[in-house]
Amino acid sequence: MWKFLAGAPAAGMILGKIYFDSFVAGAALSAVFLLLYPYFRRQEEEKAKRELLLQFKDLLYSMAASFSVGRNMKQALSESLDFWGNTYGETDRIVKEVRRMLRSMEEANETDVKVLKDFAERSGLRDIQDFANVYESCKTTGGDMGRAISRATEVIADRIEMDRELRSMMAAKLSEGRIVGLAPVALVLAMRTFAPEYMSPVYSSASGAMVALMSLGLTAFALVMIERINRVEF
Repeated sequence: MWKFLAGAPAAGMILGKIYFDSFVAGAALSAVFLLLYPYFRRQEEEKAKRELLLQFKDLLYSMAASFSVGRNMKQALSESLDFWGNTYGETDRIVKEVRRMLRSMEEANETDVKVLKDFAERSGLRDIQDFANVYESCKTTGGDMGRAISRATEVIADRIEMDRELRSMMAAKLSEGRIVGLAPVALVLAMRTFAPEYMSPVYSSASGAMVALMSLGLTAFALVMIERINRVEF
């Protein structure tokens, strides 16, 4: 949050100075940028979910290894903490979630199915919910738990890896689009720096300010469209 609260006003002041040569305009733009906080928060939440999903993939591998030698869910979760070694620390969400599930089973005597379903609900991630459903179904029907968990791990891990690769490709395209979208800002800055007499009419008349506002608005529109085009739900 502090990054946004520091970056948004700074960006507004810089754009106000570049396009309007006015700190008052910069303050107005800063206020507009601060209104984008809900969007920034959603982006941060999605990023946290993607990180949790990758951490869950590692949890799946450790659990599959434990179930293959006859461990139960409680033992598999406990062993996963040792399985990761130095990969994750106490600040990582997956470690917090595993410890929370273990406490629920040990202190509140909750069932392994319930704690796993609760974790899936808190995560809001389809892959974790699918795994919880597979585990519940296998536990209810008395199927081969080790084999079912191993197969579910393979399928879900492959899907997670494919999702990661697709997101990496889209992130590269999004970065390219942002560079192109911000090119007008760089051009205006270059003209202001190297040809200030060319830009003086923009800063000294109402019509010039209107042109600058239209230019900034079109740049913002282009960036919004770039974000929407490259936003794909997997």
